[in-house]
Amino acid sequence: MKINDPVVLAELMDRHTVYERALIDNDVAVLASLFWDSPHALRYGVAENLYGAAEIEAFRRNRPKMNLDREIRRLEVLALGDSAGIVNLEFARPMDGIERIGRQTQFWFRMEGAWKIVSAHVSLLPAAPSYQDAVSARIGLKIDPATRAEVNENLARISAIAGFLMEFPLSQDVEAAPVFQP
Repeated sequence: MKINDPVVLAELMDRHTVYERALIDNDVAVLASLFWDSPHALRYGVAENLYGAAEIEAFRRNRPKMNLDREIRRLEVLALGDSAGIVNLEFARPMDGIERIGRQTQFWFRMEGAWKIVSAHVSLLPAAPSYQDAVSARIGLKIDPATRAEVNENLARISAIAGFLMEFPLSQDVEAAPVFQP
């Protein structure tokens, strides 16, 4: 068996590119056409286990058409002979104002001349608590999820201002005045 034949790698990369575009666009027809049309097709998602092409397609049809963009941070494609391949990737996607890191694995198999995903797995790494989460928990402040992005923007502004102030050269010997006098 030949590993990573350049022709097979190019075919798998093409299928991955088509899949990624369809995923971002939520093009259910294209996504369904890329999965094996079989009750044996499998997709383990972040919060769902889907068995068979019908369940996978139903999930796609009912998925909200928002926040589907993601940044691929690492992509590994492995061609196993001329009929099998694995596509692994790491991605980042903002969720509720917090960047989340995820992973995806797809097992592709060529059947009847066409590449099909026979098994897929998507997962998110546990999110480290953000500064916003850590501080709000410490002081008992509940932040409305609808305002998380705006709160993070304000924290970024505060950080920029603090950075400017921290750059001011100040000797370690300087003592604060006990009383402010204009």
